[in-house]
Amino acid sequence: ADSAKEPEWRRIQFGLKFFHAIIQERRKFGPLGWNIRYEFNDSDLETSTVISHNMLEMDGEIPWDTLLFVIGHINYGGRVTDDQDRRCLLAILEKYVSPVILEPD
Repeated sequence: ADSAKEPEWRRIQFGLKFFHAIIQERRKFGPLGWNIRYEFNDSDLETSTVISHNMLEMDGEIPWDTLLFVIGHINYGGRVTDDQDRRCLLAILEKYVSPVILEPD
């Protein structure tokens, strides 16, 4: 999808896809990866992509706190029932979907 903020959109998408890959990979490690086995799937990524695109198209600054809440607590976190797993998921998300990803390499 095209965006009025193309450079930001591309970096946010990369961070979101990297986040998705990491949480999927953690499942392979059983209870070391997640305390409970969660069925994260591509629809979580697709929904997060659409929401992040819509939020990016709004005028003004990128709403990082809103992005983190919607993606971390609702889209992905909605199926996470263990508090420690939720903390882990949010910590990973904050690393890859944050203003830091917009800084030059």
